[in-house]
Amino acid sequence: MSTGQPYKEKELLQLLEHGDRDAFSYIFREYYAALCVFAEKLTGAPEHVEDIVEDVFMKIWARQQHFQDLRHLKDFLYKSTRNACFDLIRRLEHSRERQALFLQSQKQWEAGADLDLVRMEVYRHIYRAISQLPEQCGKIIRMGYIEGKPNDEIASELGLSIQTVKNQKSRGIALLKLRLPPEYFALFFLFSRF
Repeated sequence: MSTGQPYKEKELLQLLEHGDRDAFSYIFREYYAALCVFAEKLTGAPEHVEDIVEDVFMKIWARQQHFQDLRHLKDFLYKSTRNACFDLIRRLEHSRERQALFLQSQKQWEAGADLDLVRMEVYRHIYRAISQLPEQCGKIIRMGYIEGKPNDEIASELGLSIQTVKNQKSRGIALLKLRLPPEYFALFFLFSRF
């Protein structure tokens, strides 16, 4: 675990195994956003994403299972989410042609699963860094870079001037540059919706 976290790895996993609500809440906050992005990427069905991810977390809560380390926990979260996504896609597919196409695509998805895990870890770090920005600044960064909204739309929605939006974006980028490792900061722009 990175420094500054409220739990040590072993302590967190033991608390989680024994049904500690605070430990569960911490894990939920750490991984929820990244798992939602992962699920949406796999399914292309944003309306189902939150249900999928919440069901995965409910499995952890209900089973109170033992995880050897954080890597084991992360693997469980991502693999469970991936499997739930595949199950959803199977349920949504009606025609044989679509089903055959899905089965072919599944092999490609599985081949790229490791790359997706790395990408989702980067997303998790980026989302955490954005959530630590001052409130308005973080909101503008999310709207502009994650949601892909132009400055004039952000200004209109938040009741701000376009110049204020530009200033907050510049401030947010400067803060993210300080808070993210250089490789994550570079990937932030690669993954952003422009």
